[in-house]
Amino acid sequence: MLNLAIGAATDVGNLRGQNEDSYVAEQGLFAVADGMGGHNAGEVASAMAIAHLRGVALSGVSSAETFAQVVRDLNSAIFTAATATTDQRGMGTTLTAAALLESTSESDQPSQIVIANVGDSRTYLLRSDELRQLSVDHSYVQELVTEGLLTVDEARTHPRRNIVTRALGIDAQVSVDTWTIPMFDHDRFMLCSDGLVDEVPLDEITEMMREHSTPQHVAERLVSAAKRHGGRDNITVIVIDVNIETTAPTVVDPDIAPVIASENTSSIKKRILALVVVMILAIGGLVAVRHQRSGYFVAFTNSSSSATIAIYKGQPGGLLWIKPTVVEVSTTKRTAMKSEFQREIDRVQRFDSVDKARSYLKIFDAVMKANG
Repeated sequence: MLNLAIGAATDVGNLRGQNEDSYVAEQGLFAVADGMGGHNAGEVASAMAIAHLRGVALSGVSSAETFAQVVRDLNSAIFTAATATTDQRGMGTTLTAAALLESTSESDQPSQIVIANVGDSRTYLLRSDELRQLSVDHSYVQELVTEGLLTVDEARTHPRRNIVTRALGIDAQVSVDTWTIPMFDHDRFMLCSDGLVDEVPLDEITEMMREHSTPQHVAERLVSAAKRHGGRDNITVIVIDVNIETTAPTVVDPDIAPVIASENTSSIKKRILALVVVMILAIGGLVAVRHQRSGYFVAFTNSSSSATIAIYKGQPGGLLWIKPTVVEVSTTKRTAMKSEFQREIDRVQRFDSVDKARSYLKIFDAVMKANG
């Protein structure tokens, strides 16, 4: 039987005048939304997100795609509200959310949880005393970390750490990252806004997450630590402990007559083994082809001084006859760029979606123009 122990805490922080974070922490649904926008618009956007998601707890989530569609519908609702009201124009919100997947039969307990993420609020998992970040930030500094241009500690204090490359309500459509995670006994999940991770070092967060205390106590301790380290932003934390009670398996007396192998049985085994080898080779070839055609990267079109920046689909360099293909080409030429920007493109920036590649180029162009 699955039992969840839940704790949640939120605080305006030491400097902000109001709390633009919103959250929900119920038995089937957990989410943190960090609002952004002028006036009270950020607070409105995050509150809309949580109000919309509360319906999920009532209807349930059957798959990761179902959950992603819920978030896409939520994006449309916020975008419509933002464009319809002057005071709310430009409002948006990040979202990190987790929902229990419905069981496949009435007798089964939920055993998986699906994570959805847009923006730089985060979901973590503590399993076997190891804390892992499940979500991936959609932010400018995360792109630099991914490319090895910044360390995690440097990103935490980078002056552009608050620039998000994806959020709900900013555009009419949004890409949603999802992950389906199996749950095990003693797992501890944590959802938070960036007001926690921007202030508290990861090793300190890990130490508090390892505490053998209630989720509520851990959530409050994490919020207090963020305030103690500066509290420059709103802080919201949800902690969920997984407890799975299992019954002992029934032992059956193995009263089965032994099977004596014959020459016919041996021949069948050899044929099966040969078939397995062929299947493994075929699958390996298919995986290699799919890998070469997966992903996107940003690079110059050639090595000349007149080369422009392009987005490619596939892997740099290609493999045998499988070569990357050009998705779109920028008008920015190598000769119009400072040397440090040329070097960044020469490193070949890789992404798992074309939207991320386009967002990177958009931010790259803005930073390049700002630096002359």
